[in-house]
Amino acid sequence: MSQTKNFFKQPSKFYRSLVTTVLIANGIFQFVLPALAEGTKAGESISNTATATYEDPLDPGTKINTTSNTVVVTVAEVAGITVTASGVTDFTPATPVSVGDTVNYTYTITNVGNDATKLRVPNLARVTGPGTAGNLEYSIDGGANWIPISGSELITNSIPAGGSIQVRVPVTVQPGAQANDIINVTLGDTPGDAQNQLRSPDGGDVYTVDNPDGTPGDVVGAPVNGVREASATQKATVNQSLKTYALATVLKTRSDYNNAGTPAIDDDKLTYSLGMRVELNDPTGNGITPAPLAGTTIRGLTGSRILVSDAIPAGTELAVAPTPPPGWQAVYTTDPVTMNANAATWSLTPPANLSSVTRIGFVNDPNVITSVSPGQTVNGFNIQVKVKAGTAAPLTVNNIAQLFGQTSGVPPIDTNTDGIPDNLIYDESGDQNPSNYDGKTIPPGSTDTNNDGIPDTPSTITDGFVDTPAELTNTGTDTGNNNSGTGLGGEANSFEPTVPVPSAVLNGPDRAPDAIGPTSNNDDFTNKSSFVPTDKKPGDTIDPSPVAFTNTVKNSGTDPSSISLIPTLPANAADLPVNSVVTITNGSESRSYVWDGTAFKFDTDKNPATTNDQSPIDQTTEYITIPNVTPGASVNYGVEINLPPDTPLSTDTGKGFPVPVTAFVDDATPGLGSETAKNTTIDRVYTGFLKLLKESRVLPGTGPAVQGNEGTFSSDPKKPAPGNIIEYRITYTNISEAQSGTGNVILKADKVVIVEDGTLSTVPGDGKNNWAKDNDVNGQIDTSNIVGTAKDTGASTIQFYSGATGTNSAIDQTGTTADTDVSKYINTVTGIVQPGEKREFMFQRKVN
Repeated sequence: MSQTKNFFKQPSKFYRSLVTTVLIANGIFQFVLPALAEGTKAGESISNTATATYEDPLDPGTKINTTSNTVVVTVAEVAGITVTASGVTDFTPATPVSVGDTVNYTYTITNVGNDATKLRVPNLARVTGPGTAGNLEYSIDGGANWIPISGSELITNSIPAGGSIQVRVPVTVQPGAQANDIINVTLGDTPGDAQNQLRSPDGGDVYTVDNPDGTPGDVVGAPVNGVREASATQKATVNQSLKTYALATVLKTRSDYNNAGTPAIDDDKLTYSLGMRVELNDPTGNGITPAPLAGTTIRGLTGSRILVSDAIPAGTELAVAPTPPPGWQAVYTTDPVTMNANAATWSLTPPANLSSVTRIGFVNDPNVITSVSPGQTVNGFNIQVKVKAGTAAPLTVNNIAQLFGQTSGVPPIDTNTDGIPDNLIYDESGDQNPSNYDGKTIPPGSTDTNNDGIPDTPSTITDGFVDTPAELTNTGTDTGNNNSGTGLGGEANSFEPTVPVPSAVLNGPDRAPDAIGPTSNNDDFTNKSSFVPTDKKPGDTIDPSPVAFTNTVKNSGTDPSSISLIPTLPANAADLPVNSVVTITNGSESRSYVWDGTAFKFDTDKNPATTNDQSPIDQTTEYITIPNVTPGASVNYGVEINLPPDTPLSTDTGKGFPVPVTAFVDDATPGLGSETAKNTTIDRVYTGFLKLLKESRVLPGTGPAVQGNEGTFSSDPKKPAPGNIIEYRITYTNISEAQSGTGNVILKADKVVIVEDGTLSTVPGDGKNNWAKDNDVNGQIDTSNIVGTAKDTGASTIQFYSGATGTNSAIDQTGTTADTDVSKYINTVTGIVQPGEKREFMFQRKVN
């Protein structure tokens, strides 16, 4: 049967590509070694021409322009593939998984390379447990229709970069299956279900097949990284009901505001950035198996479409026709805004007059994208609106984005034949809850006849047009402009355009004076960490080295102003240690202040120990003043924070040490006085921010039964017996404050390397690692590695070492001596551990 193209949108920076640089100089092409690109299409030429201006010293002030030669970068072909678990469904969903049932395991196979490729899928899958796989099927329309694979394998037609297909494995539950038996199904064959790996030929592989040279849209030549393969595993439990549902979240932030520098607001413009995320895991706690999000019926459009919609806010109009991201299309409607978005008639063609647009939206091009898989995020939906001519202040601009789709593989149901499916996936922006769930609670207004935690119908769909204070109160607001709202349904993004005033100031992180924090532009922040010595352990204190910050202040008024800077009281005075010294610098000037627990005092000799040399800040000479800042101009200044000796570790306290710095337009009143033109930013010092928590538990292994609570992870001492297995778990958490609002500087943990060395003990009882030593001198080490148990919940590379000092490179092996076993593990974490993110590294040792 013929196959058609199927594209799939991948998130930005999802993969890297090798590029070959071609320098064009004097008509000669020069090839150099490959470099890295960010998801760039193979064969793409990236042109770069430099321009500059300069002056003749004999004619100062006259600018001369110059243009360089052109450098062209041509991107090489890189193959890539992922296999994503996309849900398990029971052919008889009214009853739990039972003997004789057919259970469908669905997977999404995506071309994550940068060039078109074919994909090879075997007509088999590995099944463990009481189940038998039947003939595999595939879908090229997001799960609406399924085609049996004929023969032993499927070699697809050319799949463009970012495109995907779905594969379904039907499994029949066999006689003899007992309650709680687990049926695992693996499509593909890679160690640990690794993704996008260089292929190691095995039976059952799912891998890339390069197009023959000359195939339309394909770059000539073989991929520089060879053939790639991937696999994924899903499970179902006998006598338990399967719950598959698409959990989709629409996200919205206000990314820019331009008041044109005029007192009037009817020339102001606001830009919003929208995105959508399909959850990989179930955050609702209802035991849902997340499924891909597919399209639904949208009036005026052909094919099944995922719709991300935004009503044009009251008092504004669409400023420009938006440019959608690849694989998506902008759509417009002029139907009354009181009509719900999914009931309106949409068009791919913008009207001649953009002011008539009542809603703007984005839909997938069904010839390119048919569904969005769990774990995928789509960004790039940017909308700009402008305040309508003649509109006067005050004006509050409120709006909320909406998302419409279907659970992949679940056909639309339209009981009232109104052309609008009853079983939609629906979400509103403003929070992190997918599909309008409120925690574990099903969406408001939805129905759940069997009480399985999955709605039969979506939540009550609103028109998404918030135009009165009462409606804003009922809807709620996303006060941080960061999708952190709470409450039923979604929360509106609310903003009041400002009227420029003579005196105004913005103060924030480096190059972000207009940053917004968790609640307002007075708690935006910059987070940094001091050095922590290697010998410090939980409970210790340190004398941190000073930490330097760069902040930016901006004159946001219409008059030139002198702007002063001063450290101010933290929200919680106890959060900053007494005798912390704060130094503010600008140009060649500096001022130092000492925190005494209740207020900052001016430090006349910069010595916090000399309390007599400190005085209240009550003179204009005792704070930094930046004179005559022109309207719209920004100036950087420095802040240095020196925390005192005996400062606790942030990994113990779970927080940093904040120093608010307030900028204000100086009217010569001592202190801050009654100034209203002021703005605060927070410089926060962490004394370390990656917390390690070591725990253990005892597993039976070949030994006796585990006693009491020793089978539960904890930091408590354990008493395993010979034959028992000790499982160690190291939880590593970035305890720093997560990004909230916009423009804040956060702490990311990069290049994390965790070392577990079992040979550190030199004498018995010194408390150091000794799990790889022969402590009882009986000729064998006390514990032995359990092969295959060293793993990380995130992406990482684990290296194994052997020997009495753990210095010999080894494999994942087991033995009874340090030379034949693993005596040290080194876990090199891939990528960034984001603020608030928690991962785990685990390994098991058998007691000999």
